[in-house]
Amino acid sequence: MSYPEFLDPLETASREFLNGLQDNAIGAICRHAQGYAPLIRQKCAEAGVDARSINSIKDFREVWPFIDKDDIRIFRDTHNDVGGGTSVTIPGLTVSMGTTSGTTGDPTPIPNSRLGAPEIGYARDLWSIGMRPGDYHVHMMFTYRGGHRRRLYNELGVSDIYLSMHPAELPRLVEASIRFRPTVMNNFASPFLHAMEQYIEKTGIDPTDVFSSYKGAIFGGEPLSDRMKAVVKSWGLELYETTSLGDVASTTDCRMHDGFHAYEDLAYIEAIDPITAAPVADGEIGELVVTTLVDRLCPLIRYRTGDLVVIDRSPCGCGRVHSRFKILGRATDQILVDGRSILPREIMGIVENHSETRHGLFQIIRRDREMPELSIRIGYDPERLAGSPDGLKARLHDDIAAQIGVKTVIELVEEAELLKLGPPHKIPRVTKK
Repeated sequence: MSYPEFLDPLETASREFLNGLQDNAIGAICRHAQGYAPLIRQKCAEAGVDARSINSIKDFREVWPFIDKDDIRIFRDTHNDVGGGTSVTIPGLTVSMGTTSGTTGDPTPIPNSRLGAPEIGYARDLWSIGMRPGDYHVHMMFTYRGGHRRRLYNELGVSDIYLSMHPAELPRLVEASIRFRPTVMNNFASPFLHAMEQYIEKTGIDPTDVFSSYKGAIFGGEPLSDRMKAVVKSWGLELYETTSLGDVASTTDCRMHDGFHAYEDLAYIEAIDPITAAPVADGEIGELVVTTLVDRLCPLIRYRTGDLVVIDRSPCGCGRVHSRFKILGRATDQILVDGRSILPREIMGIVENHSETRHGLFQIIRRDREMPELSIRIGYDPERLAGSPDGLKARLHDDIAAQIGVKTVIELVEEAELLKLGPPHKIPRVTKK
């Protein structure tokens, strides 16, 4: 059977159409949110904003107040509101309650509707990777995130294979991949990839055979390192990176691997200076701000994500016009050491360049935003240790100090201990502890 290249005609809509759609949609979602979402109503009252005055994106950007994750958590705790003042009670519409991963704090609840923006965007992404009705799909579950996507797979006519994101599941993943020959896997994460690499080395299995049926695997949780990209490519597996679009939807890079697509019929995105909240032009670094255009159940409006991004609204080589963005790191992860700005991704490539620390597991210890020295906790594999831990520490110190150019202090811990400090799919890259 022949299928279209894109699941939804809106994926290739023109820039003019998308701009018009957003102008028409923004007023309605603002009125709905102010009327029914308690936190949004409170923020509007404090800012003196009336949603009835919003008739375009221009109107919206001039007056609408921002919200962030702390606002939601504070409202949740002070009002005993599980949705943090952002969700709307509509009988029969909420079918499950999921959460964010909780990497930067306690997980934020996200109510899920029958088929909302996260599912619509994710369906488009799966389709573009190559999933079609009748295919098998491997779903690696991690933390308390909600099982709402099961309805999505039913809509696509796809059969699910559910596994836990735990190294003990690796033999089952291999068996399922060979027996059912799935098309797509969601989702790989760094610790699981590292465990997979070790499993392949110890068992001698042929990864190119195991993954021969996959048209792609979705990777998420944190930035993908250059070393792991090369390793997974040697398995014959193409990775597609995914991230959250400000808890409004999910977003995945396309076959061009040139940024995350933000579907503009589902959400409006902008970038602001993380300190002053002043607008930042496309192409410049700013904090990503996301507004849902369609979610009547959880209308997050002008939501500050904390992600530092660069937005690109030019047409993509995949055929879509929808904007893309590249994540540079989290605003809260940016630190200043002796006046030099540092983000975790600068450290990753240096750490993984050593055999004992090839998995790139580390944490920056940030006691203050500005510090006189760079303090790093690095995980190492004791089975690959060549020489003494002190020798490894000295080599890492010299490389990081030379390439980053600041005074550096290193603490070595075994990888297994470091992995205990975060959820199963990632560790916090910056910590105060």
